[in-house]
Amino acid sequence: MSDSGLGFSLNRFIGLMVLIAVITLLFEWVSDFGGGLIKAQVEQTTSKYDPDKNIDKRIEPVVVLSNEVVVASASEDLSLLDSNNFVAEDSCQQTIEGNDMLQFNLKEMVVSSTCEEITITLVHTGAMPANVMGHNWVLTTSSDFMPVAQEGGAAGAENAYVPVDDNRVLAASAVIGGGEETAVTFSSSVLEVGGDYTFFCSFPGHYAVMKGAFKVV
Repeated sequence: MSDSGLGFSLNRFIGLMVLIAVITLLFEWVSDFGGGLIKAQVEQTTSKYDPDKNIDKRIEPVVVLSNEVVVASASEDLSLLDSNNFVAEDSCQQTIEGNDMLQFNLKEMVVSSTCEEITITLVHTGAMPANVMGHNWVLTTSSDFMPVAQEGGAAGAENAYVPVDDNRVLAASAVIGGGEETAVTFSSSVLEVGGDYTFFCSFPGHYAVMKGAFKVV
């Protein structure tokens, strides 16, 4: 079968189909070969970061660093909490607050043995009057704390709920109500370094919760 010079004969058509098939196969082979190279390169690169490769060596420094940071942060937080909210330290003149919720703002007070005199200022931050929610500040040895506190109730408001002329009382302030403050100054000669002392409010019933440790260092 012939053509006019512009069309295709059957042989030419078959030849064209064969050529297209060969080109298609060649293209697929090149794609597969190139894909294999890319895959091999990716696997080689990502194998460095295999989660199971040298896992002990890779995570050990991270764990140690993390623990150190957490411990350091916790230590700093506790130190800040103690010094700012619960412990008054070193100064020979210290202030402690009481409120209408039967609370002192300090659980421990620390003074230096170099203080010749110690002044404790008590501030009542509440609003209730002294006859309802009065507070004072009393200091005794820890062994004398309970008997003095209990006998204080019998001493009455006229004696600030403190036993009169009792040598077990090392220091005691007046009883105050909400919005008031008072102070007591006493000689450090009545204290011993490392001694076991307790401060408390001797208003009837308050000493059970309003108390803390007093230390001389």
